[in-house]
Amino acid sequence: MKPKNVRRFAWLGSASVVIALLGLPLSPDSISADMMKLGLTRTDLIAMGLLEVAVIIVLLLPFFWLAVWRGKNWARWVLFIAFIATLPIIFLDPSVFDTEHLPLIGVEFVSILVEAAAFYFLFTGDARPWFSTRR
Repeated sequence: MKPKNVRRFAWLGSASVVIALLGLPLSPDSISADMMKLGLTRTDLIAMGLLEVAVIIVLLLPFFWLAVWRGKNWARWVLFIAFIATLPIIFLDPSVFDTEHLPLIGVEFVSILVEAAAFYFLFTGDARPWFSTRR
């Protein structure tokens, strides 16, 4: 039986992905001139966003499984480092401070906060012994 905090991490981590996916339709209506030259439409950009999320999920899902169901401490750290590594990418994007995209920015921040809460549970309380025991 998984500890309560590990289950909370699993639920909140999954919720964070769902929230991020719900934000994709809120992507900006405007497309840059460079993208128009390439023949990209808004639908293409949403499809690329979905593909990006799918690739990230496929890459991180094995680590998620190893951490949550197998109690592998190293997998927990890989997930945490991946989360921390994405933060500068998000905050260095100049559109983060563009008021034109406020709904999308709000969804992104909610997703980040939910994921941060998930990691809080993964490193506290009854999750600690789950990762310290050898399996």
